[in-house]
Amino acid sequence: MEATIIEKLQAAGIIVALPGDLPLATIIPIADALLASPILAVDVAFGGAELPQLLHDLRQRAGDKLLIGVSGVEMPALSEAETAVSLQTLPLHQLDYLSSPRLDDALLALCQNAGVAYLPGVISVWAAQAAAQQGCRAIRLRTGGANGPEYVRALREVQPDLALIVEAELAAEDVSRYQQAGAAALLVGAPLFTGPTQTMADLITQARAFNRAWQASSIFS
Repeated sequence: MEATIIEKLQAAGIIVALPGDLPLATIIPIADALLASPILAVDVAFGGAELPQLLHDLRQRAGDKLLIGVSGVEMPALSEAETAVSLQTLPLHQLDYLSSPRLDDALLALCQNAGVAYLPGVISVWAAQAAAQQGCRAIRLRTGGANGPEYVRALREVQPDLALIVEAELAAEDVSRYQQAGAAALLVGAPLFTGPTQTMADLITQARAFNRAWQASSIFS
């Protein structure tokens, strides 16, 4: 199950980062605009009282056409019973993956039991190695700047079996550099999605620009 989800993330290529406190009234037009682009994966930030309903509405609208993940999930070192309570608001059966700021063994076990992919946040080679040793198939690599693609390439050489889901501030013209460096997928916020006041026309335009860049680069990868 986890391997299939990661393969689908790789096939999607571009993952759009969404805040977890979006007004519920905006999620349906946003989902429609993304699917029309087409964007096949979204990453919703953990937080906001309406997050469970937002995730439910997003899944109801998109069905199985959209991969849905939640990022920024953190769990304190609690007992198994307490851990279950702390995550009871997340509809795990409607999600494809969870991501945490750093490797969390308890969250890894929870995801494995729920059949949900787990993407620990990583910023160092050591952290990537630790994730691989724990059996993670993919990581969420935070990087950026002029040397971002080179860091992706270096980490790819050290851990060739890990799928690198790269989170970075980038424009559409930067996509090919990251993909050719070894990024399995790119997690993108602005300028692709700028917030609930963004027009759907602009959202579609930005999404298609990123999609075209990913697809064009795929030909030469």
